[in-house]
Amino acid sequence: MKFENSVDDLISFSSSGSELDDEDLLELSSPEKIDNDEDSEFEDDDGKKWVVNKPRKPRKISERRRTDNAQFDLWIAQNQQCLVTGVTKLVADEARSVNSLIREFENKRIITNPRDYQLELFELAKTRNTIAVLDTGSGKTLIAALLLRWTIHNELDARSKGLPKRIAFFLVDKVALVFQQHSVLTCNLDYPIEKFCGDMVLNADKDFWTKTFEDNMGIVCTAEILYSCLSHSYIRMDQINLIVFDEAHHTKKNHPYARIIKDFYGSTEDSKRPRVLGMTASPVDAQVDPKIAAAELEGLLHSRIATVSDPTALLHSSSKPKKEKVVVYDSKPKDYTTPLDNALKTLFGNLGDFTKAFAFTATATAELGPWIADRFWQLFFRNEDLARLEIKIERSLLHAAATGQSDNLNIDVNPVRDAHNIVDTYQFVRPSLDRNLLSSKVIELLKVLHAEFSGEGQNRRCIVFVKQRNVATLLVDLLEQPEIKIPGLNPGYLIGGGRNESSWDLSKVGYRDQVLTIIKFKKGELNCIFATSVAEEGLDIPDCNVVIRFDLYDTLIQYIQSRGRARQQDSIYYHMVERRNDIQKDKVLEARRQEDVLLKFCQSLPEDRKLTGNNFNMAYFLRKEKNQKQYTVEETGAKLNFKQSLICLANFVSSLPHPPEVNLTPEYVMISLPSGYQCEVILPASSPIRRVMGSIHSSKAVAKCSAAFEMCLLLLKDKYLDAHLKPVFTKQLPAMRNARLAISSKKRAEYGMRIKPEIWSTVGQPTELFVMALTLENPAALGRASTPVLLLTRQAMSRVASFPLYFGTGRSSTVCCIPLSGSFKVDGENADSLAAFTLSVFKDVFSKQYEATAAQLPYFLAPTRKEHDFVFEFVTDPSTIIDWDTVKYVQANEHVKYKFDAHPDEFFKNKFVWDAYDGSRKFITRHRVHNMKATDSVPHGIVAPSHRAWKTVCTTHDILNYSNSMWSKSRAFFPPREDQPVVEADLLPIRRNMLDDDVNEDLEPKKCFLVLEALRMSSLPVDFVAMVYTFPAIIHRIDSNLVALDACKMLGLEIRPDLALEAFTKDSNNSDEHDVEQVNFQRGMGNNYERLEFLGDAFLKMSTSIAIYTRIPDKDEFEYHVERMLLICNKNLFNNALEVKLEEYIRSMAFNRRTWYPEGLTLKRGKRKDLSRKHTLADKSIADVCEAIIGAAYLTAQDSNAQNYDMAIQAVTAMVKSKNHKMTTWSDYYVAYKKPAWQTAPANSVQIDMAEKFHRRMGYQFQYPRLLRSAFQHPTYPTIYEQLPSYQRLEFLGDALLDMVCIDFLFRAFPGADPQWLTEHKMAMVSNQFLGCLAVYLQFHKSMAFCSPAIQREIAEYVTEIEEALGTAKEDAVNSGKQEQDFAKDFWVGCSRPPKCLPDVVEAYIGAVFIDSEYDFNTVKQFFSQHVKPFFEDMRLYDTFANKHPVTLLTSVIRSRFRCEEWRLLTREIELEEDGLFVGGMGEGKVPQVVCAVRVHGQTLAHAVAQSSRYAKIAAAKKGLLVLAEMNAEDFKRAYGCGCVVEEVEEEEEEKQVEKIHGTAI
Repeated sequence: MKFENSVDDLISFSSSGSELDDEDLLELSSPEKIDNDEDSEFEDDDGKKWVVNKPRKPRKISERRRTDNAQFDLWIAQNQQCLVTGVTKLVADEARSVNSLIREFENKRIITNPRDYQLELFELAKTRNTIAVLDTGSGKTLIAALLLRWTIHNELDARSKGLPKRIAFFLVDKVALVFQQHSVLTCNLDYPIEKFCGDMVLNADKDFWTKTFEDNMGIVCTAEILYSCLSHSYIRMDQINLIVFDEAHHTKKNHPYARIIKDFYGSTEDSKRPRVLGMTASPVDAQVDPKIAAAELEGLLHSRIATVSDPTALLHSSSKPKKEKVVVYDSKPKDYTTPLDNALKTLFGNLGDFTKAFAFTATATAELGPWIADRFWQLFFRNEDLARLEIKIERSLLHAAATGQSDNLNIDVNPVRDAHNIVDTYQFVRPSLDRNLLSSKVIELLKVLHAEFSGEGQNRRCIVFVKQRNVATLLVDLLEQPEIKIPGLNPGYLIGGGRNESSWDLSKVGYRDQVLTIIKFKKGELNCIFATSVAEEGLDIPDCNVVIRFDLYDTLIQYIQSRGRARQQDSIYYHMVERRNDIQKDKVLEARRQEDVLLKFCQSLPEDRKLTGNNFNMAYFLRKEKNQKQYTVEETGAKLNFKQSLICLANFVSSLPHPPEVNLTPEYVMISLPSGYQCEVILPASSPIRRVMGSIHSSKAVAKCSAAFEMCLLLLKDKYLDAHLKPVFTKQLPAMRNARLAISSKKRAEYGMRIKPEIWSTVGQPTELFVMALTLENPAALGRASTPVLLLTRQAMSRVASFPLYFGTGRSSTVCCIPLSGSFKVDGENADSLAAFTLSVFKDVFSKQYEATAAQLPYFLAPTRKEHDFVFEFVTDPSTIIDWDTVKYVQANEHVKYKFDAHPDEFFKNKFVWDAYDGSRKFITRHRVHNMKATDSVPHGIVAPSHRAWKTVCTTHDILNYSNSMWSKSRAFFPPREDQPVVEADLLPIRRNMLDDDVNEDLEPKKCFLVLEALRMSSLPVDFVAMVYTFPAIIHRIDSNLVALDACKMLGLEIRPDLALEAFTKDSNNSDEHDVEQVNFQRGMGNNYERLEFLGDAFLKMSTSIAIYTRIPDKDEFEYHVERMLLICNKNLFNNALEVKLEEYIRSMAFNRRTWYPEGLTLKRGKRKDLSRKHTLADKSIADVCEAIIGAAYLTAQDSNAQNYDMAIQAVTAMVKSKNHKMTTWSDYYVAYKKPAWQTAPANSVQIDMAEKFHRRMGYQFQYPRLLRSAFQHPTYPTIYEQLPSYQRLEFLGDALLDMVCIDFLFRAFPGADPQWLTEHKMAMVSNQFLGCLAVYLQFHKSMAFCSPAIQREIAEYVTEIEEALGTAKEDAVNSGKQEQDFAKDFWVGCSRPPKCLPDVVEAYIGAVFIDSEYDFNTVKQFFSQHVKPFFEDMRLYDTFANKHPVTLLTSVIRSRFRCEEWRLLTREIELEEDGLFVGGMGEGKVPQVVCAVRVHGQTLAHAVAQSSRYAKIAAAKKGLLVLAEMNAEDFKRAYGCGCVVEEVEEEEEEKQVEKIHGTAI
């Protein structure tokens, strides 16, 4: 196609352009000073020295990465078609509900950062009835929302004083606008607002409206509905507090707007009338003088017009096209008809049902061209509509006959079928740019469209305005014809609702269809829509850059509104004018003239009715101000004054780091006060100082300068501006931000180790002894009869923890260490007897002969005749249960002497016999064997002895040699007697570590045959020996427990014994690493510290967070994190532990058969022990034990009272050793809390109302409503509005509280779960993904106050997704036969990640409840039980939550299974078109497509295309996993040329950023 236009055919109008206001600013990391000095030391207020790291240097992009990116771009270019067909779409818009579409489309936050002129108009509307005359797109609805919110706040105040209830009305002119404006208002106002239109209230009566007015604060409806309510006296005008007239220019003649005013408003007393706000782009809605129209509108609405005196004040909020062009087309011929039209008219032209259709074609032939007129009939008689058309005609004829309108009773629908046959057989030609087929007007339109949409880099959004819906649909149909189709142009139409008899399309157009079209236009699926007047006003059409008036406007308002759609930069507006048509030419000129008149009218308004916006005459106002501040920098003489401060601050903000496409500017928020104006300046998130208030001044201009001046002074003070008032590109973070707080789990050192507890160090001649009974719960597991062993000590022993012993496969019993009450006096004789008995035990049973007196032994052992089930706790005199006879007997008899033939058989039963020459051989005799003699060979099956003589010296393996382990030289001195009796006995196993449950050896006693000449028969009772045989394991565990309790005593903590031991037990070098083989694992040590560390870590985080929040009220969240890190970091815990030598108490070694013996004794006989007093520990292990101690203290304190946390608090204080945590009881926290003034200040009615709503919804009644309000105030929300801080500090606190309550639940509910399982499932409970879902589930998002449209867009999208997922889950539950409330609670897992602010407000709410309840942790538990726990009743749902994310799984598979390191997930934003693909930036309003590819060694393994990077990565990762599932390692290497060799790299954790310190505590 070739398009040409002469210069004469174009009339150009210049129009001022505007810059786009990009509010989607990125969250940037803050700049830091670059310091090349070496690491330095920093000493805090507690005198602790920390090593402070240099800030990291910027990361450089490697050459390899550049190459990967270049190859990826090349791959995209080479795979266009593949990408076009690979778009991943989550849910088709057509398949979604109308509510979902409307919610996403209209759910926009507009009460964000209102501009000065909007706030000024809002302030004006608060004082009097106002008509806001502002251009399309300049934010009139925002002003209405602000006024509505203010009105509701006043209404709440009035109701609190007992005044009658009143309600607000937002009136619109079109049904579609009811849905749109209601959605916008409900998004911005957390108050009940209802919507009504059309058939929704046909049968509504007085009761219905009374309840509606009672339940709501506002109603959005068409004007007819309010007029009807007033007419029926369902409501009176004095019961209304505000009426907003949208598109107020319709208030004229008998329009419902006018009738409401004339019939009801005017007759109401002035004092009882509601406030009126009219909104319009122009008061002119007809060809009348603007001054007259404005005066009439003001008179009707009892209001005064307010507008801008200079349109440039709106440049940042609305924009006019840069260019306006007139496209001239040839004069159309006189109306004529085509042959097809004539044939059809002859057939049924007399039928009334076709009158409008023929009327259209009569003008369409000349206006649009014959091809389009014929195309109309071709579409009209489509096969799919034929049956409906016949029915329609038949009904019409029947009705005419029945009502006497026709005498013809011969009903015949054959004309319809005949007409269809005519059309069906008609020879239609294909369209072309032939003027015999298309009119000059249509051809010129096609030229313009081709010019706008052709060429490289074109990114156009176009609206073509027409008057008739048929014209819109037929022009779209024309552009879809292959011969006319313009590459890159995707047409659609936007027409009014209902059906039109003249339309070829019999289907009804609804609001849903309109919304779908607009959404497609917004997303770029359509980029050129043909619209009727429905798109001129009201409906929120996305910004476009081309507007074409195919049919000219008739009024100034139509011109202004249609032109207002072209808001993008470099946009253009086309007027299509017929050549030599003076009427149309005059329309164009008249519209411009009327606009000039309107502008002059606005400029002529009194000053109090004009808005100044930001267009201040600064010098004028500054001259009027007296006593202006000025600051001089002494060092350089640089001067800062009010006017200069604006420039200085703008320069500073522009110096902050930001993407090149973003223009950072300060944000000024103005507030009107009785004494003048006060301004707050808010800087971007990357600024080191965010906000400051200026002083009060009489003008807004000077108030703005004052805020800038104060901000510059702060920047100078903190040295962010240099002595020449220039920015220094630095952000001063807290001094400790880079301290080396992390410690390595790899770094290890050797430390001293306590082998024995303090109690054994007390020796000397005993005069008083305490008794502890060592018993078995299941003595039968021992395999033979036994009696308890009594352990006698000089000091009273607390009851140590019970523990199990393992005696063999399937045989175990718990050991109970029972301290007896009281003590007994002991004299020297009894003490010597006990010492002799104890030494005999060591000699006979354990082959250790000590030389010691009673004064040297640390403890004594004694027998008792009581059984294991005896209740030792009731014994009052411990000496009475000691078997003194046995003690004396053993003292008197070193061993049992016997003669071979002097004893009866009974003598040889149940005697403990031991080999004095081989300590490993211990026996218990069974009975004498008369049919065997000493020289008999050892029977088959008897285990051979282990002594060397059996293997080397003995020539015969008989019973005599089996029993004698002496060497040949010794044998020469003791010739054996061959006539001695043979005894059957049990050879006892020598296993000592009965604490180890991994029993791999055979521990059953082995049958054997002995002669007793070379052996010793012990005087110890066998039942005592059976029990004392377990004493080494028992005393080792007792020693370990007592050492742990010694440590607790040193720390001032009375921790439960079993928990104390668990907290100090480290059973491997890598106890904290899971799913790997444990290094140097120590068996039989019982539970290690990991679970307690997991619990203690959470309490440490919570307690220090509470303390920091309480003690440091004036710092921000980031500084809170730094302060907390200084307390809870592993480095601090480690250092504090070393100060008290806590590492010596850690139990890192399992039972050792050579180290359990008492110390300080002289060993006369037996193997000497090599007692090591050193152990090697990792730094992190020592810190972990500190946290485990806190966990143990937490559980101990709650044994007696579930609300007692005092011991855990004392443990935290002992561990962190900081001035910021001196608390010893829970009540100390609240005692230290000083309520800030903002919390206790009187709450306004809005805050009180919010508290009441939350009371009803959440069940908690706030004492301080302002605290609740603060929990929902985003950092972007100006402090000046309510004088409240943002939720960040509360979120810091609530995060720790929620962590604690979740971990406490998991710890108690799953006592057998290991820390890794607990951590992974805790991640699900406290994840942003779940908390974001919970925020929506609890409707928290509706109460948030913020000033960021980017955040609102994210919230709107996320809310839609969550609600859709919840709805699907409920449907699935019902379909499966369950109740709706039994929906799958993990429905949120597959949803997107939420905006960070949503989980933040959940945590902030928890923090607010905690503070408001005076630090009552029960309130946190109640919140958890009511709102969190129901989602986690079945934790199996989240077994793979931590690692089920596709990207995480892909990473694991590629690295672990295929051992590949050369792979990446790469993404690019792209634009997809039917005929090609373009890579680059998106136009304003477009939702970009994103391609993601899994690239392995320069090749694409899988790819996906979606509407966001997140979804694209997920989809690509899923595809990649499917591909890899079919491959083995060799296939992978061959396919992608992978030769990676993965080495184990030890991470230097000391180099980690402060935010990553300390595992789960951060």
